[in-house]
Amino acid sequence: MSGHVAPSQTLNVPPRPVGAPTGIQFTNIITPMSLTERENWIYAQVISGNVPNFLRQLLPITVSATINGTPHTATYYAAPDYLAIGSDADYFLEPMTPILAQRLCDRLGCTPPTRKMSNQIWTNASVKLAPQPIPPSADMITVPVFAYHNSLVWTQRMSYTNSYPLGALTAGDKKDVVISTLIYSNLHTGVPSPVVIYGWHYQTGVPIQPLYNGHESTYADYSHGVRLVQNVMTVDGSPNTVTNVLTNPNLAALLSDEGPSEGTTSSGVILLPRYTVAAMAPAIITHPRSQSILPGASAVFTSLAVGDAPLGYLWQSNGISLAGATNASLIISNAQIVNAANYSVLATNPAGSASSRPAWLRIKTNIHPTLFADNFDADSSANWNLFWGAANGIPDYTADWAFDHGAIPYTFNGLTSLIPPAPNSPDGSSRAIRFSANKNDLTAATAAVNIYPKGQTFSNNFALKFDLWINYPGNAGGINSTGSTEFAACGINHTGTEVNWSTTSASASDGIWFSTDGDGGAANDYRAWLGNSSGPPTDLTGTAASGLVASNHSASVFQTLFPTSRFETAGAPGKSWIEVELRQTNNTVIWLLDGTIVAQRTNSSAWRSGKIMLAYMDPFASIGNPPQYGFGLFDNVRVEDLTPTFHFTSAAVLTNGQTQLIFSGVPGQPYNIEASTNFLSWQTIGAVTGAATSVTFTDPAATNFPWRFYRAKQAP
Repeated sequence: MSGHVAPSQTLNVPPRPVGAPTGIQFTNIITPMSLTERENWIYAQVISGNVPNFLRQLLPITVSATINGTPHTATYYAAPDYLAIGSDADYFLEPMTPILAQRLCDRLGCTPPTRKMSNQIWTNASVKLAPQPIPPSADMITVPVFAYHNSLVWTQRMSYTNSYPLGALTAGDKKDVVISTLIYSNLHTGVPSPVVIYGWHYQTGVPIQPLYNGHESTYADYSHGVRLVQNVMTVDGSPNTVTNVLTNPNLAALLSDEGPSEGTTSSGVILLPRYTVAAMAPAIITHPRSQSILPGASAVFTSLAVGDAPLGYLWQSNGISLAGATNASLIISNAQIVNAANYSVLATNPAGSASSRPAWLRIKTNIHPTLFADNFDADSSANWNLFWGAANGIPDYTADWAFDHGAIPYTFNGLTSLIPPAPNSPDGSSRAIRFSANKNDLTAATAAVNIYPKGQTFSNNFALKFDLWINYPGNAGGINSTGSTEFAACGINHTGTEVNWSTTSASASDGIWFSTDGDGGAANDYRAWLGNSSGPPTDLTGTAASGLVASNHSASVFQTLFPTSRFETAGAPGKSWIEVELRQTNNTVIWLLDGTIVAQRTNSSAWRSGKIMLAYMDPFASIGNPPQYGFGLFDNVRVEDLTPTFHFTSAAVLTNGQTQLIFSGVPGQPYNIEASTNFLSWQTIGAVTGAATSVTFTDPAATNFPWRFYRAKQAP
């Protein structure tokens, strides 16, 4: 009985993920990468399903040959076109080395074709494109040239879609990376491990590229393509494999026309029909993201690693392994305060291991009524007033509303990641407002941009809260770049009619505001400002005046708050989402970053009420390089009412059956907690005292009742 299975005729990849990079986006992501990192990303995209739908249905190629007097007929299944990343509407035919091609083939149950198979596929193709070579140059192995050639082929292929929609067998657009005896024989001097290429047929059927093994296996240029062929096939109606056929002297000629000139002794036989690939240790491509959720809600942490199978996952909480948490995702259901921690994953296989960066889970217990909110999921520019400032008087800023950062790359210690959703955003939500300054022209001049919500003023006790991402070029501290230090800022009690920034020439400024850079590149990375109705703002220095716990990122408080496990530059909040809060309570102004107080002072100024401000500024004339990597993202902006009240902010049933209540009350005021099963008879079951933060109360007797209702009453 044969152990072979019938061909599936479909590519063995999962559905394309929602929000996966398009072809154009993917070229932007991989352009600055090294070859190794680029190929890790290609591998990750394919195995996670970021492949156009039209490539998923494999097409039959039926061939016949008489071998040693015996006629044979075989059918194998080939992809309609070369392997691509993206969607049907926007895909990128991805050149890659034969090492990656073989690794993907092994993962997907496929093989590259042989020379003869390449000819067979061209013969059977419905769409025979005319090759479009680009003049040879040193740039032909770079992603920009890959993308340029892809655009040529795309335009050419689209001209056929009325007659032959995507999914029709297409040839002539690339050379094939092929299986051949020349992988291991007739080697060129200095090329001990070659890639073998062939094809790129003219419309006459003559290939531009004869069988050639003169490039090392780390080589891939714009003309190379990988055509996936399913390894499982049929021969004379019975299941077989391409690998078995190529090593069988009685069948090899069905798929191979190689002989003594290629180094094989039997007609068509390829004794080792594959490229040799080294063991691949895990590499983390997608790190888990930080999240802030309400008690009782669920958090899902996910990670994507590449590496040889079997690939194992082990999740950790604060560095301690979690029993049974061995999937690519970790679900924290009915999350409570006890679950607040940092979570990371260790990916392992026989070749090694890799650890992700940790992600924080915060349980939001300090929730208050919302006075104003904007999550920037849609263009809300009509609801805000914008002001700009520039040393040369020429506007030099960007304000991109509802900016989709989901496919925006950044580097962290030299490796590329994509900006994840903000902590207070749901999975898949990747829009924010994006600011930049001093980037739009070649004139180096300090610049800034501010926004204020229209028709919204706040007074007394309230808090401005938002998620913040500061991006900067270069590595830790902006190394290997120039002009990397820029500041994000937020303020309260503004008139909403001035541009507030670090200028010495303003005729007027206003409000109370704070700013931080992302890379720790300034003498004062954390700064406090006070408006001046008749001149530029005052840069408050010293703890007494500013209320800052410290001003430089090297201070121990910031080194602890922003460790290198989560932040590229120790002590600076760049290249990771942080949660920012600017609070005014009983005439005290408090600035918090990730829940830690970094500034606190009595507000003795005239700025007691007004508008909130979001701002971004470059206080240094030098232009960041590369400029596209310097920007700030603001998301999930809201203003909460801190007027003392007493109310329950959440209630949840713990795993032990007890009820946990989160209570907010007036600081110092005692309250009785009462319970009932029918709303008629109430029993006092405990007492709590209001505090500046929320108070937790647990009812152990809840396990004795099928249901129970709760209320709080101010104690006499």
